[in-house]
Amino acid sequence: MPMRTFQHTVTPADTAVTLGTGDLEVLATPRLITWCESAAFELSRPHADADHTTVGTFVKLEHVKASPVGAEVSVSCAQPISDGRRLVCFVTVTGTNGETVASGEVHRALVDRDRFMSKCRPTG
Repeated sequence: MPMRTFQHTVTPADTAVTLGTGDLEVLATPRLITWCESAAFELSRPHADADHTTVGTFVKLEHVKASPVGAEVSVSCAQPISDGRRLVCFVTVTGTNGETVASGEVHRALVDRDRFMSKCRPTG
């Protein structure tokens, strides 16, 4: 299955300390999830026409190795598997030495932009 890879360098802004999810200067899981979701969004774009987009609905990620500030990580995302309205992207994150940092899946739903936003507007 074809993959696309996105490179990231861990900065102080990406750490658990900065994001408030821990007290160590290592890549925070929420930032890692953001990078995985961004990769899935990019690969899902061709599945949507001008009136549609995709939205994240589910993330399952196992973060197994710490990455300090300055570490290079690669987020590899497989082309989405589609069942018509739902897209599933499998992701693998590796460190500089090729070691697995994280792996999992990101699900996105294909939605009509206007209809989706009409349901998000405050009532009253």
